[in-house]
Amino acid sequence: MSKIRTHYDNLKVTRNAPDVVIKAAHKALLQLHHPDKATDKVAAERITRIINEAREVLLDPKRRKLHDDWIQEKETNLSNKSSFWQNNTEAASENDDPVETEQQNTVQEKIIGKYMTLSNGTSIDTDTGLMWCRRFVLGQSWEKATVIGDAKAYTWLEAFDAVQAFNDQGGYLNYTDWRLPNLNELKSLLDKHIGNKEKGIYFIDQRVFPESPNWLWSSTRYAGYGGGAWFVSFKNGEAFNEDSNIARAIRLVRNNS
Repeated sequence: MSKIRTHYDNLKVTRNAPDVVIKAAHKALLQLHHPDKATDKVAAERITRIINEAREVLLDPKRRKLHDDWIQEKETNLSNKSSFWQNNTEAASENDDPVETEQQNTVQEKIIGKYMTLSNGTSIDTDTGLMWCRRFVLGQSWEKATVIGDAKAYTWLEAFDAVQAFNDQGGYLNYTDWRLPNLNELKSLLDKHIGNKEKGIYFIDQRVFPESPNWLWSSTRYAGYGGGAWFVSFKNGEAFNEDSNIARAIRLVRNNS
């Protein structure tokens, strides 16, 4: 059966994607194809119009229902040339190749557990809305769908300087508001269902965060006697406070709102 093109395809999301995933996918694609950054501004403007239309339709319950009905009808009977969606589906049918015109730069998405993982090396937690540099920590890089290099360790104060330098040098994916996660944000990565101390299985979904280090600093200072700061052990599945002069790895996060 011939494949029809839908607003879901244009945003690279599944047909049951929740609003938070749709918004995140739109934002990622908009950043990638922004006309101000493109060499082919005409193509970029066309793609931007397509993904904007897709977002508007899929975030409107009534228009999304109409679109779903249109998809069902098309897939049930491709020979039916019904045009009841004609006024609302330019982005879904225009030349059958929107966004794919720059396929080599297209961000692919996949839902893994509570995360929308993106092929550009980030992941969005659909519970919290946070965007993580999912595939790597500082010292590593994400190249050809693989983690490259070794995690670098920093003292707690050095970690803040490293993040500032990272943003000052251009950040990642043109975002320059990356930061250290606070303790609760970092603990949200703990997965009690996956981890097993006896078997040496880390308490983090390594399909989403491969090659994740054992210990990661949070941005939260320890308020008790002796000072220090909080870190999370993904080997033990717990948070601990420690002397801030100890070196730990860091994973970056940003608000995706």
